[in-house]
Amino acid sequence: MNILQEIEAMRKRMIQEVNTEFDILIEHLTKEENAGMPKETVSPYEMKYPLSAGAAIFKGKKPTGVMIGNKNVSIRTWKQLVEVVLQHCMASPVYRERLLALAGNVSGKKRTLLAETDEGMRSPIHIRENLFMETHYDTQTLLNILMHRLLIPIGYDVGSISVTIRNV
Repeated sequence: MNILQEIEAMRKRMIQEVNTEFDILIEHLTKEENAGMPKETVSPYEMKYPLSAGAAIFKGKKPTGVMIGNKNVSIRTWKQLVEVVLQHCMASPVYRERLLALAGNVSGKKRTLLAETDEGMRSPIHIRENLFMETHYDTQTLLNILMHRLLIPIGYDVGSISVTIRNV
């Protein structure tokens, strides 16, 4: 393959990646309009992504807000995002029961991720009485644990969660 062909192939990959990102944003905005959801304002230095877009896009970024359904909450850390989402789950009797059933049954390599006590956890968050989650992980791992080890197994719609991140 010569240099010109490589450059052309690289340009096609970059255009495809940009188009994919815009498609995700357009789809998300269209869902909001069709659902009659209130539109929150996003500053010029922020971007809003669905949590289901994948944890890798949030790595190295700072969160400024989380929207669950039509409820918008300001946050400053990924740990706060996890806490807000799990508190929202606990407000529903169905999800509360399912989360409590997972307590003590979700383990990482060295520590229990969700348990009735904070014993053995390095950086636990207190979700409610007798329910703690370990949060001593990098952004990508923490969000993957939240989505794939907790929310999806209890049947929670992760597509209903959007995260606003600071670009600067």
